[in-house]
Amino acid sequence: MAHMNFEALRNLHESANHLLHSPVIRQSLVHHGKWTDDVSEASLRMLDVCSTSRDVLLLVKDHIQDLRITLRRSNSIDICPGEDNPIAAYNMIKRKLKKETVKCLRSLKGMKGGSDGLDLLPVDHRLNVVVDMLREVRMTIVAIVESTSTLVSVPWLEGKSTRGSLATKLMRSRGPSLSDTWVDRAALESADTRLEAVEIAIEDLEIELECMFRRLIQTRVSLLNILTY
Repeated sequence: MAHMNFEALRNLHESANHLLHSPVIRQSLVHHGKWTDDVSEASLRMLDVCSTSRDVLLLVKDHIQDLRITLRRSNSIDICPGEDNPIAAYNMIKRKLKKETVKCLRSLKGMKGGSDGLDLLPVDHRLNVVVDMLREVRMTIVAIVESTSTLVSVPWLEGKSTRGSLATKLMRSRGPSLSDTWVDRAALESADTRLEAVEIAIEDLEIELECMFRRLIQTRVSLLNILTY
């Protein structure tokens, strides 16, 4: 997963929100309604993107939990071809995960290029921090979704070994040897451990996005208060 400095972003965001509460800055912005309105609209777009990204993370976490249940089923029952095969269910869930993350990334397409209205010249050089903060929020959200997409693409179950892929072993006919049963079970437990780590990482990202969302609401409220002053 790409490294993201959430602490630096939090400090920048808090500085921006503190600045918007400054009487001097607020008075200045009252007389520059167009700039303030543009920044307010940009903050609204960041809220929408943040909310969408939170929904995607929640969906990914739910599907990962389903994957872990699938692995436990594979570990406790005989595996045979058919629609009820848990490996087929696993592959279907993986496709759903990829589809949702790709869909979210497409909705973010072009944001890195500054096409979201953040190429704004502040009316006061001190307000650079506000626009910089929104840009950093934008870039961080894109990085989070890209990292999620990378996590989803990890071949948790299909890893190759000298004994063949796990899926191949699980699709063998009934009655495997004792040694094959042990290898399969160890591989399943390893896959479950990796999925657990991914689930924890997703939960950490959810927490950061939730905090980001709340700070963005504070930014939006401050800007709207200035516009209606």
